[in-house]
Amino acid sequence: MDMNAQPDDLESRVLDLANQAIAHQAAGEHRQAAKHWGRAIALADSGLADSGLGSDDIRHWLSAGAAETLYRLGDYAACIVAARAAQEWSRQQHAPLAALLLGQAQLRLGRREAALQALREARALGGEAVWDAIDLDLRAAAARLLRSDAA
Repeated sequence: MDMNAQPDDLESRVLDLANQAIAHQAAGEHRQAAKHWGRAIALADSGLADSGLGSDDIRHWLSAGAAETLYRLGDYAACIVAARAAQEWSRQQHAPLAALLLGQAQLRLGRREAALQALREARALGGEAVWDAIDLDLRAAAARLLRSDAA
């Protein structure tokens, strides 16, 4: 990693790694995607922090991508960490992905109250269409959770 590289070069390298992660993710190669997300985050953390190039936005976007990959790998604890890192940025973008991943990962770990809170947020950000993005095997559990909260 060349720490003397120009900020534009660093940003370009971070985005290149992210694009590679996205390509691996789309191909279902989640382990490779996770490696690329990790490299992109490490580079962004080390190089862009001092550059003033919107590193917070980039870092949070990278965290959202990493959270999705970690969820697909079944690493729910790591997914929760990454989704939380992206959560405020996602709110500002009115994007439900971080909250949706957080809710599903929490539900898979049996953390019902945390799952409920995150799923409510996902619905507030994305509307009812967000339920179509919930894993099929979790939809009934998520619906029961929300019904029990409404009662």
